[in-house]
Amino acid sequence: MPSNAVVIGEQCRYCSKFRAPADIMRLPGNVRICHSCYAWHQQALRLFSGEPPSGCQECGITFADLDRRSVDGNVEMYVHAKDGIYQVLCPACSDRYMRKRKDLYGGTPFGRKEGLE
Repeated sequence: MPSNAVVIGEQCRYCSKFRAPADIMRLPGNVRICHSCYAWHQQALRLFSGEPPSGCQECGITFADLDRRSVDGNVEMYVHAKDGIYQVLCPACSDRYMRKRKDLYGGTPFGRKEGLE
């Protein structure tokens, strides 16, 4: 039986997912971001003060899982300005993102070191 329901949603500029209008925050400068993306951005900012993130924003692996897999107790996570917000990525996702963004990293000393030219 066909539904006559009307679904109202708004697309988040950062993750591109359609969300309920109540889940979209409107910030100064006509910026619209969903609560999930904003929470990830805040988590990335807290990383700068030493608070470990819950995990990788891209693949979802948890910080605890990365810690268990760590040989020496050092867990690497990387912060990228991705899709207009800060995002914390695990090493594998960070590497994939850097290779996709040669335009961003290629002409830098870091990009040369990583072979992104």
